[in-house]
Amino acid sequence: MEKRWRCTVCGYIHTGENPPDICPVCGVDSSFFEQVHEGEELKAGPELKAAPKPVNVQPDKATAIRQALYRISYGLFIITAQAEGRDNGQCANTCFQVTSEPAKIAIGINKQNFTHELIQKSGMFGVSVLSQTGQNYARGFGYRSGRDVNKFEGLAVHRGQSGVLLLDDVLVTMEATVTGQLDAGTQTLFLGDVTAGEILQEGDPMTYAFFRASK
Repeated sequence: MEKRWRCTVCGYIHTGENPPDICPVCGVDSSFFEQVHEGEELKAGPELKAAPKPVNVQPDKATAIRQALYRISYGLFIITAQAEGRDNGQCANTCFQVTSEPAKIAIGINKQNFTHELIQKSGMFGVSVLSQTGQNYARGFGYRSGRDVNKFEGLAVHRGQSGVLLLDDVLVTMEATVTGQLDAGTQTLFLGDVTAGEILQEGDPMTYAFFRASK
């Protein structure tokens, strides 16, 4: 039996193993949810079964900004790079098309990551677009550093035209040459000309929201 969670601010009822990151009605985060135990929902009244009208509950400024950012839709991608005989990849949620003619994309990479170092040295990167069955790739290419482990071990991969490793079991791949970069504090936003692309599967791309709901 699935668990039920009640927003203590507006009364919205959520069904699932965990409370939602954000209440879809009043916008508070998961810390404002409490579990509804069997029989308790009926005592609370039938009006809680339907989402009530939004209420004007505003969190502090930092929380409001964080919650607003949660509402932006993100994909999940594996960004790869190669330099000086070393390969690495990482999971990233910032990859977007800038122009179509010529084809340009941009990615955001943390400056502390090994992938960032390799992109800076080589001026190239690859993008593998995950499908909705790619949860293990998102986990395997996140949460650990490529300086310490070979993230590609045991995986089906191939080298692209630029020499970067690309995943086989993904929707599409792209390769790009860096043409510009922007310092974004903890991150660098790399702008790149797309030099190659391939379609490997049909399906729906993985989003961060889907990953969070299915992990």
